[in-house]
Amino acid sequence: MRGRKELEKYWDLSDATYSAWKEIIDLCIREAVDFLLIAGDVYDSADQNIRAQLQFKEGLKRLGENGITAYIVHGNHDADDAWSKSIAMPENAVIFSSKKPESVIHRDKEGRPIAAIIGMSFATAHIRDNLAELFPRREMKWPYTIGLLHCSVGGGYGHEPYAPCSIQDLRRCGYDYWALGHIHQPTVIDDGDSRIVYAGNPQGRDMGETGERGCRLVTVGADGTIEVEVVRTCGYLWQEIEIDASGCEDLGILEDHIRMDLSILSDREGVPLVGRLVLTGATVLHHELVVGGGVVALTGRLREDQPGGRYPVYPERIICQTVPVIDRNVALARDDILGEICRQSDAAVSKGGERTRLREEISSLYRSYAQSYTSEPDDEEFDTIIGEAEAMLLSCLSEGGKE
Repeated sequence: MRGRKELEKYWDLSDATYSAWKEIIDLCIREAVDFLLIAGDVYDSADQNIRAQLQFKEGLKRLGENGITAYIVHGNHDADDAWSKSIAMPENAVIFSSKKPESVIHRDKEGRPIAAIIGMSFATAHIRDNLAELFPRREMKWPYTIGLLHCSVGGGYGHEPYAPCSIQDLRRCGYDYWALGHIHQPTVIDDGDSRIVYAGNPQGRDMGETGERGCRLVTVGADGTIEVEVVRTCGYLWQEIEIDASGCEDLGILEDHIRMDLSILSDREGVPLVGRLVLTGATVLHHELVVGGGVVALTGRLREDQPGGRYPVYPERIICQTVPVIDRNVALARDDILGEICRQSDAAVSKGGERTRLREEISSLYRSYAQSYTSEPDDEEFDTIIGEAEAMLLSCLSEGGKE
């Protein structure tokens, strides 16, 4: 029975991206927008996802039935050479060339020009050239002008630096708005005369994509004034959720406390949550949680009977950052192993040779074993590692602890 529940949850999550796409289409039709801009990575070509392409086509078809044009550029995950030749897009889909930037004048129903859209697609997945340098400067006759591009501005925010460019490369074109793709985190790079915006992906897919996800509904007035509304399209929210375990003296009480906190949170968010729970605070349960299997037991309980009010919460995993109920100042003053642990911990988080030595040892583990899966810890993460190690040692070695 549990396997069935897990499978149903998996399918719900896999369908969430398609549901987000439908939300975008419904929004366009409901608001009677002039056009939709899509800045690439409609699907992941590594999956050869024909279903995603068909879903995408169906949404475009609905737009066309309502007189709405979609302007599209392809990115690294859905480059020109990755689309199925057997799936033809509808006539209302304008797909920009991957050979050079193209400009299109969009006209309203009366034939009046209301926007110039300049875009360029990826020919293949790995584009290292600065495509922004190829974009033309704004022409005087152009109406409100939009650049549509899949690219990495500046450092790329943790993504592969495909089509790298600078803010200056974009500003020099003199466009009113840049609608960018590639960075999944919604980001406004420039909110000035030339707006530069990553709308982000419309549905988070893992714990690296936490928080609100959606699209931007942009309204341009006759006088050029702009209103931007962020519209939620995600059916699930991924969140890191901190739970204060202070004062809990029994695992059952802690479970009830977690369930209550998650119920309140899910009702406030108004959508189901996939949460990474982080237990914090000083508690007598620390040793039981870290060493005695408490975290494993709680994870199993919360997955079997998912907490939440109107909207369920699925625990992705539980991380224990609690500390034992120990007077650290007393332990620090002791002339024994407990005091030495505290002193070594203080040296590790202070600027000096010991911190440098430990950082290098810890970083070497990431470089040798995990560099393909994660990045080296930053200063804050390093301090967290030291703090958790100290708490575990104090808990195990103090009176009442177990080896």
